[in-house]
Amino acid sequence: MGRPSLSEFFQGLAARRRHEAFAGSLAGATPWVRTTERAAAERYEVQTSYVRFDQRFNMMRQGLWNPRWAHLPKMRAENQARLVRAGKQGYSQLDWAFYSAATAIGRVTGMDINVPNRGSNGWGSLGARPLEGAKRWSGDPAANARAIRQVARMFGAGDVGITLLDRRWVYSHWFDPETRQSYPIRFSDEPGYEGIAEPTQLEDRTQVIPASMKYAVVMILPMDRRGVGTAPTLTQQATTQVTYSAIDRLILSVAEFIRGLGYNAIPSANCTALNIPLAIDAGLGELGRNAKLIHPLWGPMCRICKVITDLPLTTDSPIETGATTFCETCGKCARACPSRAIPQGPRSHQPVGEFNSAGVKMWQVDHGACAEYWAKVGTNCGLCLVACPFNKSAHWSHAVAKFAIARMPAINPLMVSVDDLLGYGEPDPRGFWVLGNP
Repeated sequence: MGRPSLSEFFQGLAARRRHEAFAGSLAGATPWVRTTERAAAERYEVQTSYVRFDQRFNMMRQGLWNPRWAHLPKMRAENQARLVRAGKQGYSQLDWAFYSAATAIGRVTGMDINVPNRGSNGWGSLGARPLEGAKRWSGDPAANARAIRQVARMFGAGDVGITLLDRRWVYSHWFDPETRQSYPIRFSDEPGYEGIAEPTQLEDRTQVIPASMKYAVVMILPMDRRGVGTAPTLTQQATTQVTYSAIDRLILSVAEFIRGLGYNAIPSANCTALNIPLAIDAGLGELGRNAKLIHPLWGPMCRICKVITDLPLTTDSPIETGATTFCETCGKCARACPSRAIPQGPRSHQPVGEFNSAGVKMWQVDHGACAEYWAKVGTNCGLCLVACPFNKSAHWSHAVAKFAIARMPAINPLMVSVDDLLGYGEPDPRGFWVLGNP
């Protein structure tokens, strides 16, 4: 697929507006998108020294075992409570009630987005299976892919992409918060694990993925722009939790649909495998300076989840929108970051901490500094999402800007200056609770 002409672009603008809330086909919704063969591994320029990442080094896990960061979870909770009691803007009783409501589903289901084979991330069927006496579904891969997309959207996905599972993005080990230890993730074609036909956790807590499960259904859920726009407040944190509540239902339901057809499914929020490279491979965006996925419609203002399966599926191609190239010029997220966790300079293979993957070329975010700021404000910040020029609404002028970025990278510095001049990227803690806000 080549780059669109100007006439094709303007013909697609109306389609894009129809598609923003229900993305469907990126070819119709975002006419500046073009397909490419450059998958995540090529874009990251993965070195031969690269090894799969151990989940225990993820910054969201380090507070559970690493003495250097162990104080942060408690500090974050204490500061959150202090700010709510003080009635600080963005931490009012309304915000607290909103946050409590947003986390309710996770409390009921026992969901921890970072723990595989628990809650909605569970590897076993909750009752879905082919009807007794019926044969296993045998649809062709293209029909299966269409069905998966339709079902995923019915359960709340804004966009869906399908890719072959690149094992480099599967964690080498998963972290168990109960034992505070890491345990291997293996595949059934590795020595000693042959013959395992279903996703299995062994007695020694090793998790085994059948080698036949070579597809990943990657799903995007957009976040509410007004809620995130109040960052770094409790309103923003609650908005994040609303999206994770939707993920809770989405991955569980899509996995059960696949199991009802007679196939294996591993639902996964932030566990089992790295979301962003899988999303890149599934044609859902490019890598941003803030280490987030830049989706063609929602920029970084979205969350990712996936279901790994052995249901035969046709796969999507990666895409190019000019986002990563634009990020090389822009740097607005780095300037907006209060902890200076996002680098101003170029991408690098050199990690800045054990929370980064070694051997991949990317902007190496200092997730430790980021987590320290989260603890200070009692939320998960979000200022880098607000600052990003790609998080705009579906207005035609924003679509034209994205088209220009994709076609004419030489004007990127001008586009950044215009974005600044128009006052974009500034948080507004008042915006969410304004009377009459739609």
